[in-house]
Amino acid sequence: MKKLLMMGVILIGLLVTGCATVRIEAPTGKKIQLASDIEPVNYTAKKRVFYALWGLVPITNNSTAPMLEGKNVDKVRVKTYYDVVDFLITAVLGNFTITSQTVEIDAHVKSK
Repeated sequence: MKKLLMMGVILIGLLVTGCATVRIEAPTGKKIQLASDIEPVNYTAKKRVFYALWGLVPITNNSTAPMLEGKNVDKVRVKTYYDVVDFLITAVLGNFTITSQTVEIDAHVKSK
């Protein structure tokens, strides 16, 4: 019974996850450094990126540059993760090869 349960958990895990690439980029002409975990930030942005073929082909823009456009950012921290909504989207649309991933940036915006 334990083997069957474990195999079921592994199978479900394989069905609802995939590989996905997020391009960590600064807007054109900007020099932005990566921030450490302890550096203070004053701007946070999130977006959901959708992929086809279980993460192989991005359907929506998978770059961080548009998230920073127009901001006077000098340091940024980027996190990518699967939250509950991503899990549900992948569970429903995974049979059609569609998955999603959440991208979150925390940035320090310099005052003008």
